[in-house]
Order: sequence, then structure tokens, then C-alpha cells
Amino acid sequence: MRPVRAKFGVAKGGRAWQEWGEVKMKAKETRFGEMFEGGVKYVSPSFQRAYGWKRSRCARYLEWLSGGGEGELFLGAVVVMDLGTAPDGCRKRLLIDGTHRVMTGLAILLAARDLLGGAGEGVGKEIHERYFVHRREDGHGSFKCIVPRKDRAAFEGLVSGKGNCGENSGFARAYGYLKGELSGWGPAALEAAARRLGAGVAMVELALEADEDPYPIFKLLNAPGEEFTDRGLKEYTRFSSDPELMAMIAGGESREVEFKERTIRLGKGGCRAGGEGAFGILRSVAGFMNSSRGGTLLIGVCDDGSIRGVEDEYALVDKGKANWDGYQLFLGMRLRSRLDTQNPFRFYQIERRRVQQHDVCMVKVQPGEAPAYLDKRLYVRSGNQTIELMGPDLIDYVAARWPKKG
Repeated sequence: MRPVRAKFGVAKGGRAWQEWGEVKMKAKETRFGEMFEGGVKYVSPSFQRAYGWKRSRCARYLEWLSGGGEGELFLGAVVVMDLGTAPDGCRKRLLIDGTHRVMTGLAILLAARDLLGGAGEGVGKEIHERYFVHRREDGHGSFKCIVPRKDRAAFEGLVSGKGNCGENSGFARAYGYLKGELSGWGPAALEAAARRLGAGVAMVELALEADEDPYPIFKLLNAPGEEFTDRGLKEYTRFSSDPELMAMIAGGESREVEFKERTIRLGKGGCRAGGEGAFGILRSVAGFMNSSRGGTLLIGVCDDGSIRGVEDEYALVDKGKANWDGYQLFLGMRLRSRLDTQNPFRFYQIERRRVQQHDVCMVKVQPGEAPAYLDKRLYVRSGNQTIELMGPDLIDYVAARWPKKG
């Protein structure tokens, strides 16, 4: 991959924007199929707009696929940033630009998969496992693409075979159109189209380093002054200093990530609702500790991804030390005293992340070496929820998760 150093400036209304900068990136030509090799997971950042349904965008692919010949379809640049390894073992990549082109290709492959009989066997299964899901050793799967939030329900519903779960999704409309156009092709033609799309759709991949600011590249590749670019700038400024946190929030809640808006449950009038508090936080940490892969808990983040922070809880947890130090001490003490396992502090790390003038608490949890009980109950992570196991389910899970040695 060839290193590229680029200076940039974007003209707006005949004048140059004042935002100038320098980025380091590596450039290489890649094919659509190559993008999904090597256990990758693509995450669309929060400043990406929903998929823009245009028949002409889909028709371009179809005309090329149906034209025969050996030529390639060149789609321009796709910009990515590596974010390290996700808890499920995948290499996580932020898809900064090129999301819509990738989603159009995936819509074609999804339609072809379903017309070939779905994800259960044969070529349909090959398409499903190459482009859409990672199948892990523990039997669970995860999506290879976390698409923009407005299209996520439709995309994941269609990939999972549950049908269109999202209203007014551009991706769902594109899928419906493409499935109709491909319905008369026949199995051999559909198989050939899937292979040709993977091998013949070419792009230039621009890979940013993990410490680079990705927004200038996004801005450079999108027209200045348009609503999409301006909205992207506003959204991006929330997370520009922390790409790791940005990717987690953009990806939404999952088996490895959970959001909690508050630490302390409030009663009437905004007063503390009694008890020692933080039970929901303790349950979530226990669930991650009891899982086979751990996870990350973000406190001060709402279900919709908006940031409220934890700073207004400082005085609730410690009136004499109403700051981050007091909050962190409170949370650490609750975790150490309430989680029933040996030295629980070895399996979690509490970090303060500063975003949009708010403090977000990030709790990174590793899998425990033994069951972690909370009030004599065992909680585990299931999908994007934390559930309690009881009776035979509890016994079977503990035996499988922590088999006795010797």
C-alpha cells in the first residue's frame, strides 16, 4: 500500500475555507470482494446520512453486470480508518466515505442471495458468509457492516431473513427494486453476477492512520455548502477528538456494547430513588464479565446515541467530592463490593472520555475467570440485552463457560 501525504482546502462560494490541514494516508486499488476478506467489520460514522435511494445508482451496476465482457466497474475512492480489534475478534474499520456505493453493492448481493434460495446452503450461503455475517466459534454471528442508523433496522432485518424491519428505508427500496430486476436472471446468471461484482468492481482505498482526523477527508470528498456536508460537520464535531468512541456509538448497542443514560435511578422530583444505586450498571458489568468476550459499557449515552454525560450525577454519588474522582471512586467501590467473584477489579477498567463538553464514563470489561454473581444472581449478555439465567439454564451455562479442569 503506497503512503500518500495530502494537503487540502475546499472552495466555497469562490472563497477558500479556512480549514486547511494535512493528513497521512495509504492508497491502494481494491476490489469489492477484497474489502470483506480477513475478518473485517465496517462501521458507518455518525455523520453519514441515510442511504439515498436512486434508481440510476442501482441501474449503473445492473447495466455493467448484464453487459458481459471482462471490463471493470470503477467507483472512485473509499476512505477507511482502522480502529483495532473489536471484542468479537473482527478488525474494526470506520467507513468514512463510500458508504452508499458499498451499500448498493450489498443490496445487489442480498437480492441475489435471496433469489438463489437464501443463506441456508449453496451459493446463497457463500454470499451470506462472505459479505454479511461473521460466524464465530461460539455459534453467534455478527454483521460485517454497521450501516447508518436510519437504515440499520431494514438492513439487519433483510440480512437476517426477517424481512424489511425499517420504515421508509432507502436501502429497503433499493433491495426491492433490485430483487425485481434480477428475478428473471436464473441461477447461473445470478451466480455469475455475484462473482463478477466481487472481482470486477474496483475502488481506490484510502486508509487513514488511527490518530488522524477523518472529517477533513469526508469534507473534501463532499460538496461544500450542501445540507449533507454541513450536517455532517455538526454531527462530527461531537466525536472528532475520539474516533474509538465515535465508532462505538455509531455502531449502536450490541452483544459487546451497551449504553446507559444514568448511573443512579431517580425518583420523583429528580431525587435519588433509594437503595445503594447503580444496580443497572452493576448488572451490565456482571453480564459482560460472565460472557465469553467481555464488552464495553458507556455511561452517559442515551439509547439513540445522544450524549448527556455523567457530570450532573457527581453530587448525587458523593456530595463532598462532586467531581470525576468522586464518581469514579463511587463506581469502583460498588463494583468491588457487590460483584461476588474473586478480585473483580482485575476484569474492568473505568475511563473518563470527554465529548461535546460532557464526561462519558467508559467501562471496559474483560471475560471473568469464574462466575460473577450479583445478589446471588447470574447475569449474562444475550444479543443487545443483559438477562438473568436461572435453573437448568444457569447450571448448563456455568458448566460450559467455566469447565472444571482435571
